[in-house]
Amino acid sequence: MASGSTGFRITREDWFDVGGGEAGSIAPSPRESEIIFAASYDGLITRYNHHTDQLRDVNPYPNNPMGAGADVIKYRFQWNFPIVFSPHDPNSLYAGANMLFKSTNEGQSWEVISPDLTRNDKSKQASSGGPITKDNTSIEYYDTIFTVMESPVQAGTIWRGSDDGLVYLTRDGGKNWSNVTPPKGIMPEWIQINSLEA
Repeated sequence: MASGSTGFRITREDWFDVGGGEAGSIAPSPRESEIIFAASYDGLITRYNHHTDQLRDVNPYPNNPMGAGADVIKYRFQWNFPIVFSPHDPNSLYAGANMLFKSTNEGQSWEVISPDLTRNDKSKQASSGGPITKDNTSIEYYDTIFTVMESPVQAGTIWRGSDDGLVYLTRDGGKNWSNVTPPKGIMPEWIQINSLEA
């Protein structure tokens, strides 16, 4: 996105595509704002270098399950799954599916740093659509991580919320996780946790 122009105004021609897809998150590199990571459905993440105009896929898991229901795939990435950089380490990039992924080399490799942090309710993971045409592009997926935030104060303290109403916390960078979901009565049991502010 342009913040200035050589002309009299900023027009559509001053903008550029940073990758990803129509519904995904973006995460500019904290070390170099011209390198942008962008997400799309089904776990696609791209790395775009605006200096060189190069774009490449850096998916956490090299599989596009388009057309498959959430019940038969290994990792459930929501349509607009979160990707965020650590505020403490500009090399640490997180991506949320039903488990939390972390890369420290710009997406060249990823590690899973959590168990399944959702309810993993199989009754809510059936294939979507009619008997002939299925509509599984991941917006229909349930039991997914919907938001992630590392504490800006304490490195390794990571909060995450799911679309099935769970809040988990780690204080050691993902080695151990605690369910810190507020009890029923304070928060609806199956609410979508779509933002966190530590």
